[in-house]
Amino acid sequence: MKNIITTLPNYLGALMLLAFGVTYFTKDSFMPYHSDAVNQDWSSIDSSTRYLILALMRAVSGGFFVSFVATVSLQFKFRKYKQAWIANIIFAIGTIIAAIIIYATYVVRLHTNGNPPTMLAYIGFVLFLTGFLINRRICAIERDRY
Repeated sequence: MKNIITTLPNYLGALMLLAFGVTYFTKDSFMPYHSDAVNQDWSSIDSSTRYLILALMRAVSGGFFVSFVATVSLQFKFRKYKQAWIANIIFAIGTIIAAIIIYATYVVRLHTNGNPPTMLAYIGFVLFLTGFLINRRICAIERDRY
């Protein structure tokens, strides 16, 4: 049970990435905040622009999927080997993707009427930070054990 609890923050952060990836990959129109940002409904956007937006959403989903797979794989490996470099890479993945999402959502917030889910990016960052601190503590305990 202790192993599950100590790895939970990084796995929850990874699940958030997966949820974003699935959402952006499977949607057949843009998100509601996209509609607010451009002050138009999906149906009023010309078809070539719709295809471009969907392609960009699919490309973004690829980044979410890769981040999910890398995080879960590395956290699983960390549970076995407990090495600091693994904890560092997981944290780097979470920090980079959270920072990019926060930046992108603030650009939309500042320059449009859109209201993207910036808070979810902050929650994801906090999960990855918590996971990092737990993983580094586990590394210190392992190091002290020898």
